[in-house]
Amino acid sequence: MQKKAKKPRNKWTQWFVKIIEFILRNYKVEIIPEYQLYKEPMRIDIVVVKLLEDVVIKNSVMEFFRKHNIIEFKGPTDILNIEAFDRVLSYFYAYLSQNSLSPQDVTVTFISVKKPLKLLEILQKEREFEIIPSKQSGIYYIKSLIRTPIMQLVVNSELSVSDGAWLVNSIRDNWTFQEGMELVRKFEKTQDSNLLTEVMFELYTANIFTMKEGEDEMTRNEKAAMKFLDSWAVKSGRAQEWEQEGIQIGELRGEQRGMQRAKQQIFAALQQQGYDINLIKSKLPQEFA
Repeated sequence: MQKKAKKPRNKWTQWFVKIIEFILRNYKVEIIPEYQLYKEPMRIDIVVVKLLEDVVIKNSVMEFFRKHNIIEFKGPTDILNIEAFDRVLSYFYAYLSQNSLSPQDVTVTFISVKKPLKLLEILQKEREFEIIPSKQSGIYYIKSLIRTPIMQLVVNSELSVSDGAWLVNSIRDNWTFQEGMELVRKFEKTQDSNLLTEVMFELYTANIFTMKEGEDEMTRNEKAAMKFLDSWAVKSGRAQEWEQEGIQIGELRGEQRGMQRAKQQIFAALQQQGYDINLIKSKLPQEFA
């Protein structure tokens, strides 16, 4: 099975592919981003083929893998809904047919930054799937009595930063400051890897405002850990971008605070004149209330 690898279509999936490559660098696997099923656009985000089928991957997300493994990744701006779920099932059956495989040879993994609560509700109430939490936080098995793919859902923001799944956990834009520092410390141990370096810098950039806002509270050791990031930012020109973005965000926040003060003054004046402020707010669009 020879398929030409294509570059993933969005940056979050590109970064995720790099992390998959890093995690699996010591295993005999073939990784195919944007696996194209047909001539028309119908592509699986990532296919991982274990070349040594009996080897268990020592990673809480990937120990689930069998011979062939389909991965659907949803970044911070994507929604894993029932339409996406059904589309991936169609990919699964097309992949089986195209490669003459048994359903037991192939797993499906959905990875989502956001927990897809609506999807889980539909799967349980309307589709009669069973959602079984694994021992590892953030991983859920999707099971049914009928013959369906072997499936799991990974909510990467729920994965533990402290265990072997930290790389998958990092692919998001909602780090807390403490999570970010833990990820940076872990990255320090792997920063000699060319495969991972660019991705971790990009993820730090995606979370730059959280990380910069916590700088005043950093310990001496934490500040030392950040030096290599700042050094790279200066050399790459990213530092100037951060500064400009910081100015823009500051201006936006100033405008928002000004609007909030103006609204408070207007409501106070109306209240003094005897108007029912709660009634007025209830009739205003939510963004103005």
